[in-house]
Amino acid sequence: MAEVTIDQPTARPPMPGPRESRPPPARVRRPPAARVAIAQGVYYLAVGLWPVLDLKTFMFATGPKLEGWLPKGVGACMANIGAAMAAAGARGKVARELRLLGTTTALSFAPTHFWYAGIRRRISRVYLVNGTIQLGFVAAWAFAAWRENRDAHRLPEAAFA
Repeated sequence: MAEVTIDQPTARPPMPGPRESRPPPARVRRPPAARVAIAQGVYYLAVGLWPVLDLKTFMFATGPKLEGWLPKGVGACMANIGAAMAAAGARGKVARELRLLGTTTALSFAPTHFWYAGIRRRISRVYLVNGTIQLGFVAAWAFAAWRENRDAHRLPEAAFA
């Protein structure tokens, strides 16, 4: 009789267990609301910090301002909103309150910019571009809500098809 020692390799590799035989999971994608929150957050952070960091170039692009504290104050508030939204989006879970904040902030900026830059012509026409971007964010939030609602009512896919 031949003795088999533990150090000798076996002829067959071990059979995979139940975990190893499963198909790899589908790539997990960021939810639509998280992607919108990241986009709007980064935009608000950049646009909000601009007058705080360099008021001279901000006024060159948007026109002269009577007092510098106002664009700096609005910019700081905008940057704070943007930082909170970007952080929530990066985490992947955007609370209803932040969705509401993103939508209502955009709905506040857009008509103000269209009114004062378009109809009244009191501020630079550059603000019309920002108003259009704000309406884009409102549409993106609506699309994200529709998409998540649709996905919530969809039947789950089979795990081992």
